[in-house]
Amino acid sequence: MKKNKKQTPIYRAFDKKGMKMATWAKAKGLSEKDVSIIRNMSFGQTQGKRGRAKELKELLIKENLWWGVA
Repeated sequence: MKKNKKQTPIYRAFDKKGMKMATWAKAKGLSEKDVSIIRNMSFGQTQGKRGRAKELKELLIKENLWWGVA
C-alpha cells in the first residue's frame, strides 16, 4: 500500500514551515537526485547514515526540519 506523501513526517515538517520540499531544495541549490534521497528518507527507505544521505540529514537537522532522532 503506497503512502500519501502528505502523511509522511517530512512533508508535515515542511507544511508547518509553510513551504514545499522541492521549492526549498531548489533554493538551497540541491539537485533532483538530492530531492529523491530526502523523499526516500521520508518513506523510511534510506536511513541517512552514509554519504550524501547523511549530509542531507544534517542539513535537515540544521534547518530544524528533521523529524527523527538526531
